[in-house]
Amino acid sequence: MNENQKSPKKPLTDEEIVALFWKRNEKAIEETDKKYGRYLYAIAYNIVHDSLDSEECLNDTYHGTWNKIPPTRPRVLGAFLSRIMRNIAVDKFRSNTAQKRIPSEYIVALDELDECIATEDESVEKDYDIRQISRILNDFLHKLSARREYIFVCRYYYSDKISDIAESLGLKESTVSRELSLMRRELKDALEKEGYVI
Repeated sequence: MNENQKSPKKPLTDEEIVALFWKRNEKAIEETDKKYGRYLYAIAYNIVHDSLDSEECLNDTYHGTWNKIPPTRPRVLGAFLSRIMRNIAVDKFRSNTAQKRIPSEYIVALDELDECIATEDESVEKDYDIRQISRILNDFLHKLSARREYIFVCRYYYSDKISDIAESLGLKESTVSRELSLMRRELKDALEKEGYVI
């Protein structure tokens, strides 16, 4: 095999990438981008719906990761990165929408959940209610099948399009939409049982 026929270099494992961060080796960013760049960009784009903002969120995610590892040693790097990205993208989205209304899959997904969870309560109990609703939501997710949990998280955590979720699972869009509708109804019932009547 000559120089031009070399097979592409295999990406580093998550453990190897985390080790680079711990050594403060800047190659950690490059390897993270190779392995997770497209995935993280997609999360940002689904929320901010703008390519330049998505690139900015991606750079901010790498910077945030560099500052968090160490001292943090993530158990699941992909989940760790996506949490940082989502928080950054949501902040960017809020900043943008303070000035103008922009279309976003994030807004569409939140609109779907409006029938389950009210978000306008500014009372002194708001923080307590948020913690309680988080607990109910976590309990609800743990009771779902793996497929239903995947659909719910993709839609309402990552703001993925229904068409993309359907394609990734080999399902019809109508099947995913029906599953989401059923889960929203079940979540609403769970919230109402705990006294959160919407």
